[in-house]
Amino acid sequence: MTAKHSSSNAAGRRELWSLRDDVSVEADPVRDPVRLRGRWGDITIWRSSRLVRETVYRMSLGPISLENATSAAAMPAGGTYRDADEARTHLAELHRVLERLQPLIIRSLATESGQPLLSVIPLTMRSRFYPAPLAAGVPFRLSVYACLRADGREYTMESPLSLHRVVLHRAAAMRLIAPLASPITPAAFTAALSPAEPAAASVLEYLAAAGMVVAAQGAGTASVFAEDLDTAIVGWSPVEMMFHTRSTLGRHDHNFGVTYPAGTTRPAEPVVKPQASRHVPLHIPRWEDLCQSDPPVVVAMEERRSARRYAGSPVTAVQLGDLLYRTARVRSLVTATSGGHDPPDVPATGTPYSSRPYPSGGACYELELYLTVGHCTGLANGVYHYDPLGHRLEPVSADRAAADELLSAARMTAALDGPAQVLISMTARFRRLSWRYEGLAYRLALMHVGVLMQNLYIVCAAMGLAPCALDAVDIDVAARAFGTDWRTEPCVGQFLVGGKPDVTEAHWTDRAHLSHILLDMPPFWTVSISAVTMISWKQTGQADCAAGYSCLINLRLRSLSAGLPRRMPPVRPILKR
Repeated sequence: MTAKHSSSNAAGRRELWSLRDDVSVEADPVRDPVRLRGRWGDITIWRSSRLVRETVYRMSLGPISLENATSAAAMPAGGTYRDADEARTHLAELHRVLERLQPLIIRSLATESGQPLLSVIPLTMRSRFYPAPLAAGVPFRLSVYACLRADGREYTMESPLSLHRVVLHRAAAMRLIAPLASPITPAAFTAALSPAEPAAASVLEYLAAAGMVVAAQGAGTASVFAEDLDTAIVGWSPVEMMFHTRSTLGRHDHNFGVTYPAGTTRPAEPVVKPQASRHVPLHIPRWEDLCQSDPPVVVAMEERRSARRYAGSPVTAVQLGDLLYRTARVRSLVTATSGGHDPPDVPATGTPYSSRPYPSGGACYELELYLTVGHCTGLANGVYHYDPLGHRLEPVSADRAAADELLSAARMTAALDGPAQVLISMTARFRRLSWRYEGLAYRLALMHVGVLMQNLYIVCAAMGLAPCALDAVDIDVAARAFGTDWRTEPCVGQFLVGGKPDVTEAHWTDRAHLSHILLDMPPFWTVSISAVTMISWKQTGQADCAAGYSCLINLRLRSLSAGLPRRMPPVRPILKR
């Protein structure tokens, strides 16, 4: 055997070879060719020897010892090879074939009884697996990106940085990886485990070759690990990188896309939620008025800004009705028909779906909107569910304290100057997506949140409202406020809306806000006058504010001059844009 295809008679190592479960073999032990069919296409081996044909065929039946298989299959029909060179030629051919078939081959380590201990499974056509001896004095540890989970029968280890999956078949394998939580040298690892498990060294080699274990750069206490310093990955958390790689294609072998896991029956969730008896009707704008008053889309896009300051008069119920009608209502209900103009892959079995102003994968439209009202003219404070079909608000009798907590948290998250007026929370009825998609359902939900938020931003700009998207939400508090179960309808996005102050009102609010900051500024703070002047000019568009701001700053700095050090500290920002 070569270094790439080490034999099982190495000290303490019993290796097994097999094909992935989704690979089928069309072969005859005697005749050419051998054709392997898998998820990534077909591989055909032409003019193969009997040794290759029989070995591949036996690997398709289950894990085998390659040494035993080659010994049994090596002899030609006549009984013996003519010479040793002929035997070496056939073995070299087998090794070349196995190298070509790497993406289809599962490599396993077995116990002394021959039962699989752990297996390394290739995930893509680019997967290559080359276990090799490790330097005895170099520390190794489990990668911080390796994730371990149970599937009800076995443990599985995966990493977004690896093109392999490691399956731990037995409890003994779990005991073997326990010491790898902290750096340990192969010598110490083997010394600690070899009496109980002679394959300890091989286990470490397999895990390192699979990318689940990483080696230190250097030795001793000064050793560091490349994954801790690599600028390409230090910005990723293990959870975020795993989510990214598993919700896209290229680095895994999971089912992905439109698969209908439960079959093409009706979805588990209706197109819209059942309508409540209590409701508040919302204003419906006239399209003729909108066509006359709305700015062009490009102008609205250029005017889009996140606003953190509201007008003295709050947003009105009429404005909320117009905003929701233009961004999130159900335009029509449609039933899929054979030969109709339905979204791709929608089962033509009478499946209902809806049309709305924003796009949604497969017309699933899983998002629901809940409005937490803190201050709105014409609408009582409280929590409401938006019915997109009836274009109305349905009062939600849930946890009022949780609703207040949502508004307080939204104010802090957005850094508002005053109380939040209206908070629009987006939840996702996840089963609307998961009945159709595998692998990318949650990714689609987040994409849908993004396009809906852009709709809200552009329409708010056209209507002269003050919008602000939020980057964080407490899903438990939201579930209590809306009376939902976060496991079936989690909150996935939030968006604030309020009345937008006019230019004059914003100007005087800015001056008062800055005055308050400057008067409370500690003696060791300083500020860039030109920076504040530029910000104020851009925000208010009035030249006189620049002189006013400069005077305030100059006065404040002069009054503190006795306490300022000779070398000023770096400028610290005091205004958020």
